[in-house]
Amino acid sequence: VYPIVLPHYLSPQVLAGVYPIAQLQDPYSAVGFLGSRLALPPLLQLRPPSGPGWTAWELCEAWAEQRGYKTARAARNDVARAANGLLRMAAEGRIRLCLRPPGYS
Repeated sequence: VYPIVLPHYLSPQVLAGVYPIAQLQDPYSAVGFLGSRLALPPLLQLRPPSGPGWTAWELCEAWAEQRGYKTARAARNDVARAANGLLRMAAEGRIRLCLRPPGYS
């Protein structure tokens, strides 16, 4: 059985462990899906951004800064590695995400 590879269906499949994280071309949409359903900044004790709210990129950048993930040459925050780490934590169950079916009360 192959998973559906539409962008809005891919994020739950990645977080459930059905679709491999390493094959994701855009991990930020899955991080955005996770961040829109969980309060990740207080959960991960991240420093607040300068703007009004958190985007997926800002979540990954703050996580990279907290964990010390840097790129090799420019020594910038490695947001791709941070996104990969956040998704792996969610897939392994270290960040818990529970979704209810539509119409469930």
